[in-house]
Amino acid sequence: MNQEMPHLLLSASLLAGLLAGGAAHAGGGGKADGGKDEAAVPTPEPYALVQVWGTLYDQDQDRTADPAGYGDPEDDPGFKLRRARVGFEGKGHGVRYGVILGMASAYDAIGGAGTERGELVDGYVGYKPLRGLWLTAGVQKIPVGREQLMSSSRLALAERSVSTEWMTPGRDAGLVADYRSSEDEDGSRLRLRLGAFNGDGSALGDDNAGKLFSGRVEFVHGPGNVYRTWGRVKKPTFGVAVDAWSNTDVNVATLGYGGDAMVRVGGLAVLLDARFATLKPVDEPAALPGRGGEHVRQGGFVQVGYTVGAWEPAARFAIFDDDTGATDNGDVGEGTFGFTWHGRGDAVRAGGGYVLRLERGGASIPNDTARLWMQLRI
Repeated sequence: MNQEMPHLLLSASLLAGLLAGGAAHAGGGGKADGGKDEAAVPTPEPYALVQVWGTLYDQDQDRTADPAGYGDPEDDPGFKLRRARVGFEGKGHGVRYGVILGMASAYDAIGGAGTERGELVDGYVGYKPLRGLWLTAGVQKIPVGREQLMSSSRLALAERSVSTEWMTPGRDAGLVADYRSSEDEDGSRLRLRLGAFNGDGSALGDDNAGKLFSGRVEFVHGPGNVYRTWGRVKKPTFGVAVDAWSNTDVNVATLGYGGDAMVRVGGLAVLLDARFATLKPVDEPAALPGRGGEHVRQGGFVQVGYTVGAWEPAARFAIFDDDTGATDNGDVGEGTFGFTWHGRGDAVRAGGGYVLRLERGGASIPNDTARLWMQLRI
């Protein structure tokens, strides 16, 4: 790990301690309007996440120069730190905040070099001006795609699908309005999220005039959490959502939309997702190398898992097509099959699985993977 990372983690830990002391001091000396003791700042709770992968087997076409592919990080047999994060979060009746620092390895050989030097993952503050409405500003997740919005620590197969990774925006600096029609978690409720972001992925300001806007509408019924898969629900629960987003970047304008659903019955959890996006050059066709102009992407997946005690077997099949107007190695399929053991109240996870990669167009490439994973979250 880069030498800067330990300093970032230490700084986050020290700041959490200082805030905890300040919050305790603030809460001990005053009364809220209602006459009850209430801290001026919610007490911060520590957060730490470590995910380690072990690659048991990886098919290689060429041991020295494998062709890059969507969803394939090209890991050789061995171990790697997939994610490491540390920080703190606090939430009270009308205020919430969080600062989380971390690093991550690259998702695949096409998607970049990851964040091995360490970076700000989340940095936000939220305020609740009205019942059911939160306004949150800072670096946070863009409200698009259920699997993307799920915490990486709660993924049944330790990683997101190739369609989610390539067709949903991740985090950015911006403002999100999050409204829930009811706080009753046993009945039916509607949830609406609207967001405005820089669109450049930077926490330090915008580097162009373009902006990213997103909207997500969701209907939920039942007492279960529709953003996790492990565990059993007392009553059938489902969540259905549609969303859309638009980002005008320096060279490319992207319009994406899709829908997803989570259904939970007893120990069964089914997750569905479908995505579409149009990419258009802002000025010159050269803005999309090799494409020559506007093109359309599409993808989606279905995942089925079941909780049996501390065990969660799961299977997922995903597809992604980076250009529907071409038949090439940008058309991929991905089958992932595995299981996860949950211990210590889900603070510890361990499991393993097999990733079957299929080329639905272009040349066939031997690139399947068998891996193990371990996780600690506090």
